[in-house]
Amino acid sequence: MPAATTTTVSSEGYDPTKIWTTLLTNRGYFGGLLVLHHSLRKTGSRYQLKVMVTRDVEADDEYMRAFAAAGIATIVVDKIEPAPRDGKVNKGTWEKLAPWGFTEYERVVLLDSDQVILHKIDDMMDVEIPNGWIASTHACTCNPRKLPHYSKDWVPANCAFTAANQETGEPAPITASSPNNHHLLNSGTVIVQPSRAQWDAVIDAMNTHPDVPKMLFFDQDLLAIVYRGRWKPLPYTYNALKPMRACHSGLWKDGDVKILHYILNKPWKSRQYDADDTIESTHKIWWDHWAEVEREWAEGADEEKMTLWRNVAVPVVAQE
Repeated sequence: MPAATTTTVSSEGYDPTKIWTTLLTNRGYFGGLLVLHHSLRKTGSRYQLKVMVTRDVEADDEYMRAFAAAGIATIVVDKIEPAPRDGKVNKGTWEKLAPWGFTEYERVVLLDSDQVILHKIDDMMDVEIPNGWIASTHACTCNPRKLPHYSKDWVPANCAFTAANQETGEPAPITASSPNNHHLLNSGTVIVQPSRAQWDAVIDAMNTHPDVPKMLFFDQDLLAIVYRGRWKPLPYTYNALKPMRACHSGLWKDGDVKILHYILNKPWKSRQYDADDTIESTHKIWWDHWAEVEREWAEGADEEKMTLWRNVAVPVVAQE
């Protein structure tokens, strides 16, 4: 089981049996985390966000004080890494697997810190999932940028979102005859019911499965293998990947999106974006939330908090 140390902040008013969690391995995503946390609170969630941090982050005292100043509890997780193959290790963000061992909670929902919550998502804590299963959203395998290192079968015809109900947004069911791409998930949003058995199965696969050395998407590729035929697809609205607004325009409905996921280029890297572009215009939503976060920090009289804002938040978010 993963070794974990929890730093608590006030959890008054939150249901303690279930949590949201996300992983941070360095300072670069702190702005994203602040917006994720802010948007969860803004939608009135009954559940607390607890951010997983690595031992390197724990050693950064100023960074840890910034989490406390933001009112965000942390869970320090030990390194998770596959067993070497021929002396080599496929290094990645395998610590995202830690929640599978958080057996002190009935349910953990794993989110990415480059997401914004647009509508209340507490219903995810009550989604019915068979014992030993997870729930997630399909991976979009359209590859609109034609990235050469993606699989050759990543084309719109094979994408699960092409097969989804374009009117209701309901995902395509996964059956034995489904195209292989329909078995792939995006780990930006995953519902986990932690257990020792599931933790052992995931870690055993990470250390033994022959495909691990060449996995491109680390944890989500592994999860697609471990849970093949045993994961429940959620509607795209719970993990709306921003390029889908263009490549799945028939499916995408702005008002239905609950979780907007800023994959690829991050909005906090530049305040300049094309407001007329179907995809890049979504960055305005992130910046609007950031402005609210900024006001929240700026209105306080706490000198320590203001110092942490200048030292930890400002340097990782574009200022012009």
